[in-house]
Amino acid sequence: MATATLAHARTPVGKDSLTLRLPPDWDAIQRVWDPCREYFAQRGLDDDTVYGLCMVTQELLENAVKYGVFDEGREHIQLALSGSSEAVTIEVHSPLDGESARLRRLDSMIQWIRGFQSPFEAYVGRLKEVAARPFDNGESGLGLVRMAYEGQCILDFYTDGASVLAMSAVYQPQAGAAGGTHGCA
Repeated sequence: MATATLAHARTPVGKDSLTLRLPPDWDAIQRVWDPCREYFAQRGLDDDTVYGLCMVTQELLENAVKYGVFDEGREHIQLALSGSSEAVTIEVHSPLDGESARLRRLDSMIQWIRGFQSPFEAYVGRLKEVAARPFDNGESGLGLVRMAYEGQCILDFYTDGASVLAMSAVYQPQAGAAGGTHGCA
């Protein structure tokens, strides 16, 4: 890696995984694109899928920076990539303040996406909602539906006892071909 910020943070966990520990900094997030692209390409994925998964990774990391609560002892975001050509998991861990309203909104949005027949329908539905209201709070709410539709990923999250949010996106190419419910399971 070319940057000192990421060079000390890159820790290969195993043959099929990559873990990066990042500061909650927009520049550090942007520098993750190339290592992620390389990782996904090594799994034998085509260029369009690699691009989509890099976009999903960026969206997850951007959300971690926007909504994470960083203070002494909780100053980093952790990105973990694992998988093969059959399935890839992207997981981002970030500290949170335990604000239950934010977690309820996240859960509500994921359940809303799952309520559609396909990620495409959720994407179109969200675009219609965004177009019908004024853009006053600076949030479109499109990030999660983009991950489900454009990245063709199944989204989920959990929190641990240390107030850490783990947000995951799972890509399974076979699921998309079987029944059209990929990204909504």
